[in-house]
Amino acid sequence: MGDIDTCGCKVGRVTAKYGRGDVDEWLIEEWQDEMSIRSLTAEFNKEIIEEELTAVGASRLEWSKTPVYEALHTEELSEPETIEIRRELERAGVDVEQLSSDLVSHQTVYRHLRNCLATSGPDEKSAEERREQARNRIYALQQRASLVTESTVESMQTAGVTNVGDPEVLVDVRIVCRDCGRSMDLDEVLTGGCDCPPK
Repeated sequence: MGDIDTCGCKVGRVTAKYGRGDVDEWLIEEWQDEMSIRSLTAEFNKEIIEEELTAVGASRLEWSKTPVYEALHTEELSEPETIEIRRELERAGVDVEQLSSDLVSHQTVYRHLRNCLATSGPDEKSAEERREQARNRIYALQQRASLVTESTVESMQTAGVTNVGDPEVLVDVRIVCRDCGRSMDLDEVLTGGCDCPPK
């Protein structure tokens, strides 16, 4: 997916301000992968907060367990907790009022996806788009499983626990119909599946 031009809505202005031009692609992919708008909004805002903390020289690790997002953009914390976190941010050099103003609502993210990026939600995808999404997701998991397994085996060999020469890891996904016992590969399932009558 290529670069997406910055738009003039709040999401576009905020991403340009914090140098996060890659966020649009992420928003599209995650929304079409069925992440909720509210979850997208929370993750987007947390990224903006992290960018601001980095900009003022604050340690991400130091702040990683502090509920900054909850203090600035939700009502999940008590008032004393919220006040204390805001004071800590100010002491760290953060313009708390400006950062709070830069955080976006889920309605803003939704309008950005629909109006600025002309993106369809997960419920509007065609059958072929759903097949391709499922195929890509499972193939990515296969690749990850292969890499993790290969790395683990190599570590075991280095430690002298096992010896399998030059290992090649193959990860195959099979789906078995419990009604008739037919074993199918992923493409068979995605393009038709089993023809046996369900019990």
